[in-house]
Order: sequence, then structure tokens, then C-alpha cells
Amino acid sequence: MFLKSIAVLALTAVIAPAAAQADQPAFACHIGAYRLSDGAEVVISASGEDALRYRFLDGRSGRLFPAVDGSFESGPGWSSRSPVQVRIRFGDCNAGAIRLNGREGRRIVQSVTPIRFHNGAEALYGELHLPEDRKPKAIVVLQYGSGRDSAVANNFVQYLLPLKDIGVFVFDKRGTGRSTGVYTADFKVLASDMNAALAAVRAQRAATGTPIGLMGESQGGWVAPLAAELSAVDFVVVSYGLAISAAEEDRQEMLQVLATKGFDPDAIAKAEILQKATTRVIDSHFAQSRLDEMEQLKALYGNEPWFKAGLGGDYTGPLTATPADQLGSFREAFSFAIDLNYDPEPTLRAIGATPSLWVLAGLDTEAPSATSLEILRRLQDQGARIDIAVFPNADHGIIEVADLKTGDLAGTHAPGYFDLLGDWIVKRRLDQSFGEAVNYPRTSPP
Repeated sequence: MFLKSIAVLALTAVIAPAAAQADQPAFACHIGAYRLSDGAEVVISASGEDALRYRFLDGRSGRLFPAVDGSFESGPGWSSRSPVQVRIRFGDCNAGAIRLNGREGRRIVQSVTPIRFHNGAEALYGELHLPEDRKPKAIVVLQYGSGRDSAVANNFVQYLLPLKDIGVFVFDKRGTGRSTGVYTADFKVLASDMNAALAAVRAQRAATGTPIGLMGESQGGWVAPLAAELSAVDFVVVSYGLAISAAEEDRQEMLQVLATKGFDPDAIAKAEILQKATTRVIDSHFAQSRLDEMEQLKALYGNEPWFKAGLGGDYTGPLTATPADQLGSFREAFSFAIDLNYDPEPTLRAIGATPSLWVLAGLDTEAPSATSLEILRRLQDQGARIDIAVFPNADHGIIEVADLKTGDLAGTHAPGYFDLLGDWIVKRRLDQSFGEAVNYPRTSPP
């Protein structure tokens, strides 16, 4: 959840610091929303530095690889190239033209306002995207996930939600993109930045008389409720986030992997001892005494089948699989602040009067959702104005799983996900079905 795994994030930080990354990926001029000749709307966004991605409003999606003839091609599934099923050709950068499998289309001209705002000494950069030629029915301030890449350049929600008459303010977290400062995963610092973003949006003319809320994706699900506690908002949306701590997330990911591999309770109990030790390593910023403790446990359990099979978790798996003399890159990369033991429940209780939507993935391998669902349901029973929708066959990102045995992803977000976001943000109540989502509407008065 911290990037696909927190270890991948750590190694990326060593190899390619945020300051060295380009503000815009290749083919950036083609990013945006388009309307095809048959009325279908499609969003084009970045997919790494060398590819694009298309998304239709019904959830269909695919990675677009550049072809030698200047077009882009995409195959079945979430990220395959062949056999080619979708071919897209764009016009010149200024033309705003698209041709998708023979259907012509034009770029949808959304209003985009660059906004630079400050939080203390840091200057943060964001962009306010508004619907085409009409006042938004609501505006969301969007908190990106855990990556060090630019949210402005790489997210897609700022192009998609305006198609549903919802404005979106997307901004680069401190230490990423065009924002100053040092990258951090300190949720309270990020919430303070998000609160400053909220103030900047409220100062815009388009915000006058418009409901404004906060939306957090993945790691942003810890941040958005904290920001709502700092300043009252009209609503909060959390997509594929967690109501448990980051350390508990790592533990549950590890247990999920062990259970899948069929290990018994004795093996699981030993693995939990090791997971607590890896958490202390991260918490201590790799203090030698904590490293020694972890290495002693690795030596103790190293020949056991469950250890040899490999452990899951954002950091437990990679740390236990890396030899002691190769941990230098981890130590360097984990220099950023993070509170692994932050418990979100008190904050969720504090903002219980604020209408909130939680969208969970039933098969989430990066942020196991079962315990979060239990916590949210308990808060509902206690009067919190929380609506919950669980897409049972979706993995992280609310991406549909094509094969339950292999975990291979389908070439679509869960059908109904985008419609759910658009409907709930405008109405702020969960009163209809969306695809296969299992709804848990709030029991408190609307």
C-alpha cells in the first residue's frame, strides 16, 4: 500500500530521488479526457514514464504501449500489450484529437487553474480541474497515495470526476513534483498540507456556494480524515484505504500470504514474533540493537519452511529476505518519517458527524480490508455517518480480479466504481446499487 510495497518505494527513493524525476512523463500532452463520436467518454493518463493508460467510465481500462508507427496499443487484462485489442492514435499535441479503434474523438476542454499555496515554509503546487462549461456540483481535494511521483502528472481522478460534474483539486505532496520540501509519510504533516490545500481551494470563485470535501486514495485514506479533523468539510471519501495502523496492515498482509500457503498456527505465531521485530527496526530508523534482534530471529527461524517460503507484508517480507550486509539501501531510504502505529479509529470517531464514504476492495492484497470493515461497521452502529461499499472481486485500486487462483487482474476497474464516486459525492448518501458492490449504508440520520 505504501507503493505496491513500502520496500519498492524505499529502493525507488535510492535509485531515483524525487528531485531528479521529470515533472511530466512522456506523451504528457495527450493526457486528459476525450469524447468519442458515439458519445463515450475516455480518460487518458500516464502509466509510468513510457506508457499511457485509457479508462472508460464503465471501468474498462488498459495500458497503452507506444508503437513504431506513432500509435498506442493495448491488449487484454490490466497491463498486457498483445494480442492487441485497442489501438489509439492521437493528433498533434495542440490538436486534441483521438482515434480509438476507428472512432474519432476530441479532447474535452476542462477548466484547469494552477494554484501554488503554502504551508509554513513549503510551497506546494496543485491544479483545480472543473467540469466543461458548467459550475461543479461539488469539489474534492484529492490526497494521492504513497508514491514519490507527481500526483498532478500521474493521477487520473482529476480528469474523470469532472465528467460527472465534480471539480477536483490535485496537488503534489511535499517533496514530489513541483512542491518543495522533504518527502514524508508522517500522516499528520500530510494532513496539515491537505488542510492548506483545502484553504487554497476555498479561496477560489468556483468554490463559492459549492460543497467541498476531501478524498484520500490508499495511503491518503489515513490522511484525509485527519485533515477533516483540522477543518470542517462537507464530506470525506476514502478509496481502498484502511481503518487500521500501517504496522497492522503489514501484519495482515503477512498473515494473508502465510494462510494462502497453508501454514499452521505454530508457524504463524513465530512469523508474528518476527513481524514485531521488523516493525521495531523501522520504528527505530534501523537502530543497531533492533537490527541485531531481527537478525537473531532470522537465524533462529531461517531453516523453517514458512520462512524459506517467503513472508509477505510491506516491509516484513523484504527485510527478512535481505541479507544483513545488503540492508544499507533500506536504511538510507527509510529516513523519511512515518508513524507505523498511528491508529485511525479515534479520528474517525471525532469526524463521525461528517458524511463519509469508504470504498473497500474485497480481495485487496495490499491493504487487506476485513478488519477495516469491522471497525467501520462498529462506528456506524455508534452513530457515525459512514457509508461503506465493498467490491467483493476487486484488488487494490478497486481493480477487478480476473482469476481468483492466480490473482491476475482484469482489464477493468470494478464496474460501478466510478458511478458510485460520482453519485455519492453529489448526493452524499448511498441509496442504490453499483455493479456488484455490497452496500452498508449508514444507520444514522442523513
